[in-house]
Amino acid sequence: MRFVAVAVGVALLAGGCTAAQVDGGVPVDRLAEARAALPADIAKRGSLTGGTDPTFEPMTFMKGSAFTGLDVDIAEAIGQRLGLTIEWRNVPFGELLDKVAGHDIDFSISSMFDRSQRQEKADFVDYLNAGTSIVVPKGAGDIGGMPGLCGRRVAAQPDTVFVEMARAQKDSCGSRGLTVVLSTSPSMDVRDKKADAALNDFPIAALDVEKMPVLELSGPQIEAIPYGIGVAKDRKALTAAVQTALYSLINDGTYDSLLDKWKVKEGALRTGAINGGA
Repeated sequence: MRFVAVAVGVALLAGGCTAAQVDGGVPVDRLAEARAALPADIAKRGSLTGGTDPTFEPMTFMKGSAFTGLDVDIAEAIGQRLGLTIEWRNVPFGELLDKVAGHDIDFSISSMFDRSQRQEKADFVDYLNAGTSIVVPKGAGDIGGMPGLCGRRVAAQPDTVFVEMARAQKDSCGSRGLTVVLSTSPSMDVRDKKADAALNDFPIAALDVEKMPVLELSGPQIEAIPYGIGVAKDRKALTAAVQTALYSLINDGTYDSLLDKWKVKEGALRTGAINGGA
């Protein structure tokens, strides 16, 4: 794992703390340090602009005109700890990191796996572990993981890792092949018989199956990977501030309460690593 080593973050990384004592017991307020180190434009306006693709219930979705979900709750709690409000923008998933890199938004949070190729565009503060789940019609049972997708039509959302996974599996399927179906609602495509299986994050897939009883999850989760909050690589102080605030949420139990609220406790990740994905 690689960590950002800047003045705001160095001491807290040693123990994952937001408060510490140095020089014979003098208290150090890590959140106060993080607030003081915020970029001047952010501190002046008193808010962070967050980008998300609100199509990943229960992680991020729309309830009427309001953004909601676990990602939204975590980001807003982080903003609170830093004395900032969050101004949300609806951004297509595939555009999020470009918007972050160009400072059009201050951060992205949208059930995005922290992968090495994405780290070329942004730094990620990891906040949840999620594996990939396969959704199939009820009664199909365990099809045998990724190899079981061979010969099937597999729905996946554009610009996600699931498209890459399906295409990589296709290369191993030989004459049986595999058809990738690009879809904004992969599980619904399985329900409507436009696809034979769908790939999605476990929290999203589990909710889809709960909502659509004609579907089921096939087998165990595949390769759990951290979700990350994306911040521009040239804004190290902001990355460290987000990490500090996340540690604060973890330390006082707010983080666990939010995971419990959205029924994803099995994804708890308390390392707060920066660029901890592979």
